[in-house]
Amino acid sequence: MSIGSWFEDFVNQMGEQRMRRRKQLPELIEKPYWTKDAFARDSARLEVLGYAVESEADNDSYVSSTYPANTGGGFGQLSRTVTRRVPSIHVTYRRDPQSH
Repeated sequence: MSIGSWFEDFVNQMGEQRMRRRKQLPELIEKPYWTKDAFARDSARLEVLGYAVESEADNDSYVSSTYPANTGGGFGQLSRTVTRRVPSIHVTYRRDPQSH
């Protein structure tokens, strides 16, 4: 497990404990995940609280955008492409009101 995966799991675990401690369990929760492992671990924690996956979308892990060259002429690159890593899994959970 990488440091990023560990941190994502830690944040998800703290969120679950905070909801449990405050007894604030919303009907819907929307969460992004960077990895399938984080999704699986967090999904299991939320299932214990009565949540089920309502929808799941898998996207590309990287997005790119091309920016035009600066105006005013000059030499160098005419345009620039920037690529960033983003959460690739977006999940909506719904809580069964009969649960717990």
